[in-house]
Amino acid sequence: MFKKLAIIGLAVALAVCLAAPVVHAEKKFLRMFSGPEGGSWYPLGSAMMAIIEKNLKISTSNGPGGGVGNCKAVNGGRADMGWSYTHTAYNAYNARGKFKKKNTNLRHLMSLYPGVFQMAVPKSSKIMTPADLSNKRIVPGKVGFSGTVIAENVLAAYGITFKSIKKNGGQVSFVGYSDSAALMKDGHSDCYMAVTSCPQSTLIDLNFRPGIRFLPVDKPHMDKILKKEPGLMPTVIPAGAYKGVTKDVPTVGTVTCIVIDKNVSDELAYSIVKTLYANWPELAKVKKKAIEASKPQNAAMGARIPIHPGALKYYKEKGYVK
Repeated sequence: MFKKLAIIGLAVALAVCLAAPVVHAEKKFLRMFSGPEGGSWYPLGSAMMAIIEKNLKISTSNGPGGGVGNCKAVNGGRADMGWSYTHTAYNAYNARGKFKKKNTNLRHLMSLYPGVFQMAVPKSSKIMTPADLSNKRIVPGKVGFSGTVIAENVLAAYGITFKSIKKNGGQVSFVGYSDSAALMKDGHSDCYMAVTSCPQSTLIDLNFRPGIRFLPVDKPHMDKILKKEPGLMPTVIPAGAYKGVTKDVPTVGTVTCIVIDKNVSDELAYSIVKTLYANWPELAKVKKKAIEASKPQNAAMGARIPIHPGALKYYKEKGYVK
């Protein structure tokens, strides 16, 4: 009798194990690198990982990062997922720009909202175009930020480099969003540059005090930028995005995306995208406008590296991609 009960108990336990989702057994910890405090990436990354942990029963973490560094971290196995931009992921995969080797472990997981490159100067400033920044105090973001790389490309179209700015008596400070805003508020910088959601919280705050304007990129210089960096695209800071912006401001843009390690199983990648989109309203509570601009049917928008097979399976089921 005891032997029979033991066998039955073993069979039941085995059945339970077999019925449990594969993702629970194969992956016990999922790591994400997102962005700096003060931006959209970090709070949204934290919310995403909380959703994944709750629904997939996997321990998770979300750490600060930047678009360039996150691609390197995911490729090197230091993170399972990372926030970036589609043009940055393309450069990483193909060893272009800031990437000296091919980061072929990267796969596209999902596209989110457009990233708009914004160059803010004090409203009272005499700076009218990027050409006027040749000897000024600029804050292009941290080293490893995609926005910092875009800033280099935009300035290069005007014949300016970080090195030449310093040589001309200017200053280049590599800090994050919150510190960038603080420098301008205190009168210690002339231009705050960032590729981020539009509108963006620290820029809204700066527009209140001391008041800011946005520098435009004209068509001749836009053509130069896109020739050098074809992964970027022309876009605008739309009229009404910030108080006082009465007409569209032409600038360059890209698409915010999440990359994932190719070694993450198809089953888990599928479960991640399915779970996140099923809980999309929860993310809207964190950054409403960013999530409203991140439509599931645009999950492959701008993707120029292979889409992870697990994510691709979900997108095909939903008819988002063919």
